[in-house]
Amino acid sequence: MEYAYQQTTLSKHLSVGVLTGYLLTIFNLFYDFLLRSLTNFTYSEIVNVSSIIFSSMLFMIIASLIYHFLYVNFKMAGAVIYVVGFAILTIVLFITASHIGNHFTIPIYNDAFRMQFMGYAGITGGFATIVIPFISRAFKYIF
Repeated sequence: MEYAYQQTTLSKHLSVGVLTGYLLTIFNLFYDFLLRSLTNFTYSEIVNVSSIIFSSMLFMIIASLIYHFLYVNFKMAGAVIYVVGFAILTIVLFITASHIGNHFTIPIYNDAFRMQFMGYAGITGGFATIVIPFISRAFKYIF
């Protein structure tokens, strides 16, 4: 898209963060719907639609700012550092989510709650690790 002004790399990376946040919100809401319909998990005091929307957008904007900082200061090495760092963070969060303790008296709710957080950690980490660098590299073809 042609602009009357020169876009900065910060504005491009923030746009990527917002776009990725929208996509992540759709994926997380679809996962939430699928998990709740398959397991009949109805507990929604901690994780509900509004918290999914807010956290998805917030996490992706923060991740895009981290990507911007690393890319501006270290160029392609910064992109590699970002991908490796977020891949490790995703794995650690996924393993941590798999060890969530027992919070419910109904055993199937404990498993569903654990699967819920493992899914969110995996999907969000995957988006932060793969989609943000990919869209940032293909920015001129998308916007």
